[in-house]
Amino acid sequence: MWQEKIIISVQNQEEIDNYRAKKIKNFLLPLKDFCVGYNDLYIDGCQLDDGNFYLLINRILDSKDIIKLTNILKNMDITNIKGIFFEDLGVLKIINDLKLPLEKIYFPNHFATNYASINLFLEKGIDSVVISNEITKDEVKQILNKVKEPVVLQVLGYNQIMYSRRHLISNFASEYQTNLAKDAKIREHTTDKCLKIKENNFGTVIFDEPIYNNLELVDLNDSKVKFYYINTTDLNYKLVMNVLENNIIIPNSKNGFLNQKTIYKLGGKNE
Repeated sequence: MWQEKIIISVQNQEEIDNYRAKKIKNFLLPLKDFCVGYNDLYIDGCQLDDGNFYLLINRILDSKDIIKLTNILKNMDITNIKGIFFEDLGVLKIINDLKLPLEKIYFPNHFATNYASINLFLEKGIDSVVISNEITKDEVKQILNKVKEPVVLQVLGYNQIMYSRRHLISNFASEYQTNLAKDAKIREHTTDKCLKIKENNFGTVIFDEPIYNNLELVDLNDSKVKFYYINTTDLNYKLVMNVLENNIIIPNSKNGFLNQKTIYKLGGKNE
């Protein structure tokens, strides 16, 4: 069953327990102070003895952050941690320098769009890569047919469309003397789209408003899929449970770019 390959982001012990009851065994834990756009998880208070647990580190780090993370991982009990999903390649060096027995899963958000670059990363010691959810289903098929190791497919969640290390909400509020929430919605006037925006101490991310429902990817070359990733951030818990119970009718969702190519330039509109 495809549920056996789900990896799902979690925010607390209760979620872990409830998803375990649905036979989910793979969990993504946002590491405190090293994530943007996720709710941090204090893993010291979680029972990590029943399942496959992976840390998420999705910040771009500076030198001080690298030193801090090195000390954290050096002193952390990783007995029940199987691997790390990361965006900054500095994390790869930390894992290698510390000789940690962890799977290294590269999560570059927008940039894993072709099999050639993915295979190159795999040759450099990365164990798997999270595929961009901004490419078509045919492009995903091509990647699955030609990658050297199984990869991760994003199948449900809000699509992160921008990340900045700047405090965009705070800066705007300071400039225009307004009081804005750090977790809110903004309207983009050109397209009149409503977008989710989140800020914490380490930066700001913006998400597209419709839920990205790419569950049709489950039907593809399963042998080349390591995980199907469900990002539960801001998703209704009952909706996620319905998906896990095979009731996958999701209102107000879309399948992103699966059936429509991304337009990078005006001349590409009719290509």
